[in-house]
Amino acid sequence: MKRNLRLFLAGCLCAALAWGADASGLAMRFVDITLENVEPGANFNVRVIRNLPFVVINLDGTYPADIVVESVVPDANEMKEGYEPIPDPSWIRVIPNRFTLGPKASASSDVIVEIPNDPKLVGRHFEVILWAHTDPKRHKKEGVAMLIQTGLRSRFRFSVGTMGPASLQREKALKKLATINANFSVSPDNHFVQNVPLGSAVDLKTLKKTSLKVINESDDPIKLRFDSISTDENILPQAGYVFTPDPKWMTVSPAVMLIPGNSIKELRLTVNIPDKPEYRDKKYMFLMRTTLADESLPLTYNNMLYISTLP
Repeated sequence: MKRNLRLFLAGCLCAALAWGADASGLAMRFVDITLENVEPGANFNVRVIRNLPFVVINLDGTYPADIVVESVVPDANEMKEGYEPIPDPSWIRVIPNRFTLGPKASASSDVIVEIPNDPKLVGRHFEVILWAHTDPKRHKKEGVAMLIQTGLRSRFRFSVGTMGPASLQREKALKKLATINANFSVSPDNHFVQNVPLGSAVDLKTLKKTSLKVINESDDPIKLRFDSISTDENILPQAGYVFTPDPKWMTVSPAVMLIPGNSIKELRLTVNIPDKPEYRDKKYMFLMRTTLADESLPLTYNNMLYISTLP
């Protein structure tokens, strides 16, 4: 096993209750585990390498419970994108996998990972379910067999000889970022225009001699998209202003632009606010968002247009 084997843990205390007035059931103290860079032929105990035992608790305060823990193939709705069902659930074993728990008692097992020494497994990502459940054949209450089986399922995912799908996506995004020109700006960040009339389209360049400038500081060209958006939870208008009731009142021209390297291009803004009493003598903030036109990276640049309307 490689020393750089990595584990990502999402802690949980799961509980599932069987139907009935006594609310009997199980709880499980374990984690959904994701292992990376597991070598073909690896053989190890998860408790030993990360101090993670598989613990099952009988929540019933009156009756004992016979427990079985199985490694099973996941259902389709349990699969995480990028993973495939494990070809053989016996690669992941729980020892011991059967025990009897008294009322409110708990037991601990080891999770053993045994991966076949097959180089064809390298680069693949697998998922298995560890299913802890009562044994309906043995669990009895006052001599009456249980008809409803209580069970809990924990996900166990691992990647053979490679990083996991999520880590690979992050690495891919970082490599993509290194090839993308992000050396641009839109100026000014905050733009103020006063006494905007209502009831007609107002070209701010024509009426107020004002516009935005897109600056490409790189030698490489860049294609950008410009949109007027409603709100952003991370952005608030400055004191005295509120978000525009309708972002469609502002349009940006052009909406998409190719900016050559080491150049400056102009954006023209048009505002068209309905002529209604409730919109007169108001102070609004419009939010313009700039993104890469091809959406190859979720990169955003925000500009604020502050306007006041005529009384």
